[in-house]
Amino acid sequence: MARIFGPAGPGYRTAALAAALGLGIATAAADARADDSGWYFGVQVPVMFIDDTESDTKGTSLTDVNGTPTFVPYGAKATSEYDAGFKFAGVVGYELGGGLRVEGELFFARAKVDKVTYKGVSFGGNPVPIEVDVPITGSAEQFGGFASAWYDFETGTDWVPYFGAGIGFIRVDQSDLEYDDNRLAEETATALARAQNPTADAVTLRPGYVPAISRKDTTFAYHIGVGLGYRLNEKTTLQFGYRLQTGSDLEFSGRGMFGTVNVDTDLRAHLFEIGFRTRF
Repeated sequence: MARIFGPAGPGYRTAALAAALGLGIATAAADARADDSGWYFGVQVPVMFIDDTESDTKGTSLTDVNGTPTFVPYGAKATSEYDAGFKFAGVVGYELGGGLRVEGELFFARAKVDKVTYKGVSFGGNPVPIEVDVPITGSAEQFGGFASAWYDFETGTDWVPYFGAGIGFIRVDQSDLEYDDNRLAEETATALARAQNPTADAVTLRPGYVPAISRKDTTFAYHIGVGLGYRLNEKTTLQFGYRLQTGSDLEFSGRGMFGTVNVDTDLRAHLFEIGFRTRF
């Protein structure tokens, strides 16, 4: 019995071997967890598709009512259509270990605006049955930043699925856009005139009758995303992903001697990304 269970017996050697293997595995896992942590930087270059943007346009217009100049309220629902755009983002992050990483991101994005369509027009509280298309040339730009958290799923291969989310800000700059500020007011005035006289001429307003709106605003934003990484080597990972990015409560306004204008809108974009991150 002593030879079977004693120090020199095979049972002891097996237990010792198992303990040694367990210690080795634990040590390797600890080393791997330690090796998982560290700083990295990266670049993302997504193709950007912005959803048609719904906006509320409201204001006042100076109108001659029974010989008395009066500011009359007006309103409309506007839909802006965008062409496909792009985004360029640089990130710096830290891998905490265990698959979790956090990162900061700064980005620039641009998309061409195709046109704006106005429906649900009202003037003085009364509906005006028109639909107005306003062609636009130029692009809207975005600048912003996010703080994000991502989780990488280990698969035992070089392929690493991930998901995450982040919060931040977006500054929208529409300074490059060119369009007819008076178009909606002219179409509304023409419709009202022809409601009284079907043969009335189209109304043409002096330039600047509708004040130019502000072209820049900053809003809170968030994003959620999923993707798939591929480890090219121990330091660098190639990434393919999708991200939904949303900003709300953007406001653009203007005021002039003939009236006021205010536009409230949201912004939602779908980003199909390709990029990389590498440790340093």
